[in-house]
Amino acid sequence: MTMLTVGQLADAAGVTPNAVRFYERYGVITGHRSSGNARRFTVDAVCRIRLALAAQRVGITLKESAAILADIPAMSPDLDRWTTAGAELVRIGRARITQLQATVDQLSTLDFRVL
Repeated sequence: MTMLTVGQLADAAGVTPNAVRFYERYGVITGHRSSGNARRFTVDAVCRIRLALAAQRVGITLKESAAILADIPAMSPDLDRWTTAGAELVRIGRARITQLQATVDQLSTLDFRVL
């Protein structure tokens, strides 16, 4: 099984090494210690970070993303699990967008002339 260092994972996922540690702290990814005590990650951590990063852009918290991705074992080839997780993130994202649009609509109707 191919294992990635923090730096390799960061490069592959398009984030900084500090962001990799941040995602691990929130449970989006899980690292394993090598015999030399270095942290290593399975290659699917790249997908997990990319999904969580995209989800963050629409207001989905890392805790929410981690909970959804927790149902997928490391290195799972089960495409249905990945598809289900992605669909759930899309569903939550669309709900957040709808909430934001309603808030923007409310703001656009405010009449400040009465103040």
